[in-house]
Amino acid sequence: MEALLKELPIHQSLARVFGALGQDGFWRCLVDTLRLLVPLDNALVTLNQPGRVPHLLADFEFRAGVDEREDLADYCAGMYLLDPFYQAACSGIADGLHSLESVAPDQFQQSEYYLSYFRPVVGSGELQFICKLEGAVLGLSLGRSTAFGHDEQGRLLCVRDWVLAAMRRHLQLLPPTGRVAAAATGDLATLLDRLDARLSARELETAQLILQGFSSKAIAQRLGISPETVKVHRRNLYHKLSVNGHAELFGLLLQPR
Repeated sequence: MEALLKELPIHQSLARVFGALGQDGFWRCLVDTLRLLVPLDNALVTLNQPGRVPHLLADFEFRAGVDEREDLADYCAGMYLLDPFYQAACSGIADGLHSLESVAPDQFQQSEYYLSYFRPVVGSGELQFICKLEGAVLGLSLGRSTAFGHDEQGRLLCVRDWVLAAMRRHLQLLPPTGRVAAAATGDLATLLDRLDARLSARELETAQLILQGFSSKAIAQRLGISPETVKVHRRNLYHKLSVNGHAELFGLLLQPR
């Protein structure tokens, strides 16, 4: 009986979640329920389609003294192209609960995107509930300044199936305008091409993977070339763009064009 009483707040919160299906307060009810299971610093709901700007459906910030994440404007302006979860969504990730570690490149945490943007905005730890819909991928991101422990991930795995079912059903109940992703703005190669540096196709591919956080060894494996060739492409693209390294390459993407 005592164990059931301890779980009472969760059951009460679940009732609010299902009562809010198809209504404006659904995402807040769902996130508040998940916060009863694990501490969170922030949460973000996105609808992703390849080649299109993610459609932000809900954004919640729980850190003291932080009212809203203004940097989400930068995210929609192009930073999303470096997001491992966006890349995974475009590559056909399966439904489920996924960790940042399972989708991120091997040197993601050494990338300038992670250090100067991702970590301050999302945190060091991120989990996402991923739900595939017709022509789109719905993601509920749970962010925190510290990594999620195995026991915490286990708690969320226990509720994964009903969370995904509720997410899918909520979108089905929304009018079409609530399910449409934003207009297309190109891809990372397009952004780099705007720099007018006359990069070769291989140099463009190398630049994209560097920015996403892949090491030279991982880039070589993905492109089917030697690590030495990757170093040549890296040196050439840095020279053409007049930058001295990864940080300056990332900075070019932030410059207005």
